[in-house]
Amino acid sequence: MTRVSRIKLHPKKIAEIREYFSFLIASLNNSGEIENFLDGFLTDEEKVMLSKRLVLLMMLKRGYLSGEIASVLSMSYESIRTYKNLLVTRNNQFHKTIKILVKRDGAKEFWQKVDKILKPLDLALRSGTDMKARAKLYSGDWN
Repeated sequence: MTRVSRIKLHPKKIAEIREYFSFLIASLNNSGEIENFLDGFLTDEEKVMLSKRLVLLMMLKRGYLSGEIASVLSMSYESIRTYKNLLVTRNNQFHKTIKILVKRDGAKEFWQKVDKILKPLDLALRSGTDMKARAKLYSGDWN
């Protein structure tokens, strides 16, 4: 769990620290440096939480449904609802950045994995009215 000091900082000081933090992160040269830094800087719980939050926002941007997100990320509907509402309050630049991340070259492989995870769920939902989907679901042939 994140802990914040009870001693309040002046907003100007907070802005300076955040600006310097962003500068330092941006100065890391490659994904290996960033990963090494984050491994030492964040707890395992923080890394999982931040990763899931980013993927959740990306999935929302791609139009995935709450049930699909819950299935892939093992998140509660309440958490998904909270971040869906939070996303609405973010500025245009944030939305553009998430969109860029969704479309990155390496993301294509990730989205294929997500779709593969969701395939049985999709078949299960369609099997009530679609005999082909029902047959695929029962055979275990989810491709």
